Parts: sequence; structure tokens; C-alpha cells
Amino acid sequence: MTSQNGVENIATSKTNSLTMVLVFPIAFKGTPDVTASALGNARFEVQDIIPTPLAFKFTITRTDAPDGWSESPLFTWKAIGREVTDPKGFQEIGKSNSNTLNVTVYFPEPYVTAPDIFAWVVGSFANQITYLVDITRVNRTEFQCTVKRTNAATGWNENPTLCWTIN
Repeated sequence: MTSQNGVENIATSKTNSLTMVLVFPIAFKGTPDVTASALGNARFEVQDIIPTPLAFKFTITRTDAPDGWSESPLFTWKAIGREVTDPKGFQEIGKSNSNTLNVTVYFPEPYVTAPDIFAWVVGSFANQITYLVDITRVNRTEFQCTVKRTNAATGWNENPTLCWTIN
């Protein structure tokens, strides 16, 4: 089991009940169990939590008065699921005759939104080749990058590994 959690400020409301949707930072592979609470000067209850692998819908209700609220209550939540998309990976990129190589990496599962990627290349220490990775495009299902050899204007004759993680 894996968990995600968060703390959010909920908007003010003119009515005593407000229904909202919150998107998970990383999508679950199955429907998670979600618990939530709201704290503020007034008394609040979180009801009707409906989770999906990507988000959850909920209703926050003021229970100590029939009207809305002018404060921003603090909403805390926790989601526990069977498995979360792994936020890291690697792939071999092969040899290159040029000192630059364009690479596309496909994520194991789509993300809710395009993630912030950090990537680097690991090559043979014996060859002492250094690389720079420039992320050129990211969407929910893949990212593209340019790998550049920085210590020579020639390509490489090894099979380095592009490693990545989500910031």
C-alpha cells in the first residue's frame, strides 16, 4: 500500500455546503481509500467522498450554523491505494555518431498533469564521457529530451543510461 496526503485551504462560501474536486499529485492505478477533515473557527464535516484513480470529489459542510463561512478552513486529506505510478525510471539510449541525441521516454502510466522531470545520463566511468540532458517537451504520457556530450564534439561508442525522476 502507498499513500499520498495533502493540506489545502478551502475557499469561503456563502452557503453552508461546498462540493469540490481535488486532483491527486500522482495517479493511482486503482481506486484509493480517502479520508479527510476540515478545521477552522467554525465546525465542519467532510461528506460524500467519491474517489477515482485521478482525483476525489467531496462536500464540506458547516455544521454549527445554517449559513456559509468567511474564513478559509484548512482541509487535510490522505489517500491510500494499492499502487502508485512509479515516479522514476531509466532506459539505455545506445550509441551515437553525433554529440547530440534526441530521446523519447514513455511513462509506465499516464500522469494527471505533465510532471516536472529531472534527468541525467550515466555512462561508462572508464570512458570518462560527460553528458548534459535538456528536457525539451513533457506531457502526461512521455517526455522528450536532447542528450549532449559535453567533453567532445564527437558521438559516443557506449550504451549510456538515461535516468529520470519527478521533482
